[in-house]
Amino acid sequence: MFAERLGFDPVTAPDAEVVRRFRDARDASAFAALLRRHGPMVLGVCRRMLPCAHDAEDAFQATFLVLACKPAAARPPERVGAWLHGVAARACLKARRAAARRTAAERAAAER
Repeated sequence: MFAERLGFDPVTAPDAEVVRRFRDARDASAFAALLRRHGPMVLGVCRRMLPCAHDAEDAFQATFLVLACKPAAARPPERVGAWLHGVAARACLKARRAAARRTAAERAAAER
């Protein structure tokens, strides 16, 4: 791969370097490396916090969408794992609130 010829190997590079590479160059291999490294942890957080598997998958995707859209928000870059954990937890809480609102609206509609 071209990036590897320049001395950047997303598989072995530290998190801080991978985040900077994605942030500065929008390197897809850097994003893929972050997804491989931190995806299982993020999915685990989502599955533990949300009983519905579909909601957990949505929160997982939302977490990495935040990273894709706002890579500079992952500060400091060497703590991207902790940042992703926090983003995932907030996405799960938001999904929980939305599910509770839906359930309440459905119950109200059923009573009418």
